[in-house]
Amino acid sequence: MGYSVLKVEKKEGYAILTFDRPDKFNAANAQIFSELAAAVQEMDADKEVGCMILTGQTFTHPKKGTPYPVFSAGADVEQFASIGKTEAGFDFIKVCFEPFKAIEFCETPIIAAVNGAAFGFGFEISGTCDMCFCSKSAKFALKEINHGAVPAWTVTRGLEKLGKQVVAYLSMSAVEVDPEEAKRLGIVVDVFEDDELLPKCEEIAKRIAANSYMAKTFIKTTLNRKAMEEYQEAERFMPAIFATEFMQGAFARFLKKK
Repeated sequence: MGYSVLKVEKKEGYAILTFDRPDKFNAANAQIFSELAAAVQEMDADKEVGCMILTGQTFTHPKKGTPYPVFSAGADVEQFASIGKTEAGFDFIKVCFEPFKAIEFCETPIIAAVNGAAFGFGFEISGTCDMCFCSKSAKFALKEINHGAVPAWTVTRGLEKLGKQVVAYLSMSAVEVDPEEAKRLGIVVDVFEDDELLPKCEEIAKRIAANSYMAKTFIKTTLNRKAMEEYQEAERFMPAIFATEFMQGAFARFLKKK
């Protein structure tokens, strides 16, 4: 399958999926949701792929002209303009969750290699991966509350990984977290120099890929056994959040500035 906002590279025993939407700093829209879900499913069905890595890349900042490392800067706000009605929000959140479910429900282990900014969607999609590592240029934040929104994955699935206090702190304060604090809070397993991040993750991917397919499958499915129930919970409350006057007003003001 061909991809336009994602690069898919197969290597010996593993694959690298790279966000590739430079004009929007890898912000997620329906196309990214669809392509990422499809790529994960395609690589999961490939018996030559025993592990995957999800990462971003360094772009040239369009205004500053300087290198800008970015994993994903969040969700593309323009897509929220049409979800004022609860019914539309119900359909929309299911589209948003397609890549999240693909990552958690697939049998192939997936490593997040967070190379730069991971806000909102970027933070949460890295959390769905089986393990997450980052570079010293990484930064993490959940800024949904600034728009009256809720980080749906974090307050449901993310509780298992991060715990109540960390989830409350991140989702209610919208604070930006640097790599060392991300490690302390359990967001990432380890932090590497920028140029070492991908090579280190590739070493881990090769090691995982060489191990028993059955054993990896049982480990992953056991760890994610509550996923369906918690995605359904988020799908029930998010349409009401999308329809609030606060959230719709915030997005209307954002779009008016553009």
